[in-house]
Formats: sequence, structure tokens, C-alpha cells
Amino acid sequence: MRSVLLGTIFVASLASAANAQDKSQPAASAAVDGELASRVRRLVGQLNDDRAATRDAAEKELLEMAGTAAGPSDRVLELLPAPTPEMPLAVRDRLTRIRQQIEDGSAKAATAGTTITLAANQMSLADALASIQKQTGNKLLDKRAQFGAAEGTPATTVTLDVKDAPFWSAVDQLLDAAKLGVYNYGEEGLAVIPRGPDDGPRYGSAAYNGPFRLEVHEIQAKLNRRQPLRKSLALQLEVAWEPRLRPIALSQPIADLSATDDAGRPVPVGQPEAVLDVEVPNGTQAAEITLPFELPARDVKRIASLRGKLKALVPGRQVQFKFADLPNAAGKKQGRGGVHVTVDAVRKNNAIWELHMRFHLDEANRALESHRGWVFQNLSYLVDGEGKRIEQAGFETTRQTPNEVGIAYLFDLPEGKGLEGLTWVYETPAAIVELPVVYEIKGIDLP
Repeated sequence: MRSVLLGTIFVASLASAANAQDKSQPAASAAVDGELASRVRRLVGQLNDDRAATRDAAEKELLEMAGTAAGPSDRVLELLPAPTPEMPLAVRDRLTRIRQQIEDGSAKAATAGTTITLAANQMSLADALASIQKQTGNKLLDKRAQFGAAEGTPATTVTLDVKDAPFWSAVDQLLDAAKLGVYNYGEEGLAVIPRGPDDGPRYGSAAYNGPFRLEVHEIQAKLNRRQPLRKSLALQLEVAWEPRLRPIALSQPIADLSATDDAGRPVPVGQPEAVLDVEVPNGTQAAEITLPFELPARDVKRIASLRGKLKALVPGRQVQFKFADLPNAAGKKQGRGGVHVTVDAVRKNNAIWELHMRFHLDEANRALESHRGWVFQNLSYLVDGEGKRIEQAGFETTRQTPNEVGIAYLFDLPEGKGLEGLTWVYETPAAIVELPVVYEIKGIDLP
């Protein structure tokens, strides 16, 4: 009797949640999504079926419907009801597991490497860069003029034929064909610039892993004459990423490094217990890590193989949180992925409106424990009834814990204007993903 009663309550709560969701959607959107909403409700209802095979099939179908693309996965996540105490425990567990798998899959897809297919026969550089941007979402900018290129160079053409090539592999081949280079420190995207007369080829000198490109571009051998036993070799590793990403930090444990010389002998690492952490400044497309080794004997002419595994903290796909009815928004909370945003207070302080919020990550992953500067780059603004944006006038940090940050955003509204009719919009990554980046770079000549 109890299971029947729980099932009845579950179905009723499911219908109530579905009605609330349907009413919150605009008419046109509801018409388009009605079939999907009905399908999700049916499958969620089957999660409480007496037959295990039906429950498993419903869970599998929900995951397949969501996929990993941002649009479908977001819509399914919106339609999934939140677990409540009235639901049977097994249903709550399944809903939690389904939501977690969808969010994880979507976050990993957003941080995966992209591929390029390009059949360019004397194609203009502008068209080639536009095609790459359209295929990958990575912004490439022709900045040759700003870096001293001669007048008339924008007419450069390129010839390249690649199919489903990793982003960096294809870009390196394109740059070699056009005798161009990149500038990794432009905030808008990856800047394409003239190549120096002494620059060697890019393709073949680096390792690729997903959205990352890794290259040793400088080697330093050091000897202390006062302390002859203090000899060291430093390899400057440049880690670049696809411009659409915004890594927070890189971490290279020395224990995950190894190298062999041209005779197959190991080259010992220096500082074997160290972990090299690099916080990535906002707006850059690459960072550098200095890898410490002991200085090999003089007869060693090259590092035959450098192997390593570093970790990259990378934000997943972007999501928007919208809070309407601002005069009554205090205490309201929304969650997407592993992120929760809470409005603590909205109040006027003299001529300035203050919106106090809390940003919470389910799993800190060191993203807020050691590296929280990225949170302050998240967008926060108001939107009026006509869609016009009102930008923030500044902010103050009110709270910091390993997985939570409190911020008071300040808004300077026109005199006599209140919060009625305004919506607060907050844009942030839905999750922070820790990506392992395994690499091997061969043939590093020593000075």
C-alpha cells in the first residue's frame, strides 16, 4: 500500500512540476517544446515502473535524448523534475544520476578538441580563417598589419588540404604554408601575425592533445662556477589552447615528467617532489611552464623524448541565470550543472543599488580554493523590458570559501528608476573540468 501511495504522490508531483514549467514558457516556445516535454514526462514516470527493464530503458533514453550538445542537454535538464522527498528513493537516485551524467557529458564535450576539414587551393587567408572559425568556434584574427606587415599582404592565399584534422595540427600546417605565426596574448582571439625570418616550422615541433598544443621553445643550461655540482637544465614548455577555451590554471607535477637522451638514458628531473602551478591570466591563449632537469653530460646532444602529464582546470560551457521580479528576489536560488547562484539581498544604498549574491560550486576542484580570479570575470548585468542592458558599476567581494564566493554588484540606475521590470542576468561556466593533458615531444636539441 505504501509503494502505491508513494507512486500516486510521485505522479501527482510530476504533473504539478510539468504544469509549472509549461506555464513559465512563452507560447511559441511551449509549442515547439511540447512534444519533448511530454516525452520527458513519460520517461520520468517510467523511472517508477515495477519492471527493472523499463526503468533502465527509460534512463537510457533520457540520456540519449540529452546527448552532449549544449542545446538539447540544457532543454532536457530544464524539463527534468528536481528530486523531492515525496518521490520514491530509487527515483530520486536515478534522477540525480541522470542529471549528473548529462552535465558531465556536456561539460566534457564543451572542452574537447575540435577538428577542421579544409580543401583550400589558392584560397584567400581571410576565407581560410573564416572557415576555421565557423567550424570550430575559435576566433582567429588577421593582425599582420598591426605587427608591421608590408602593405598589400592581406591578399595572401594559402593551399591546404586536411580532413578532420585536429585544430592545432591544421592551423600549424596553414601557418607554415603562409609563412605566418601567432601572437598568444590578444584578448579577442588568436592573432595571426608575420613570421620572423629565423622562425622554424610549427608543424612537427609540438605535441597535440585535444584542445592543447605543447612545445618546448627555449632551453637553458646552467652551471654555478662557485658550486660546480649545481648544474641544471630548464626546458621552457609553452602550453597553448584553442581560443574558445578559458583555462583557469595549469598544474605540472614533476613526478609526472620523464625524459631520455639520444642514447636512451634517462635524464633525471630536478625537484622531484615539486608541483608547478601556473595561474592563467585572463585574455591569453598560452602559458609557460619551466620544467627542471639535471644537466646531462656534454656528450648528450638532444633530448630524444620528453613525456609528461599535466592537469588543466577549464571552465565548461557557459550558462545564463536570470532572476526577474528583483524587488522580491532575495532568497531565490537557481542551479545549473555544478553551479548554484543565490540572491541574498537587493537594496538601495544612497543613489546606488546593491545586489548581493553567492556563487557556489558543488566541487571546488581547486577552482575557488586557489584560483578564483576567473569568477570576477563572469558577466553580471540588468536587462529592462525592451532588452536593453544596464551594465554593473562595480562590485565588492563579501565572502570567500573553498567552494563559494559572495559578491555585491553595484548598479547606478537613472534617477527615479527602481527595480520594477528589470531582470538580473548572470553568465558563468556551468562546471569546472579538470582535464588530464598527456604529451610527448621528441627531438629537442640541446645548446
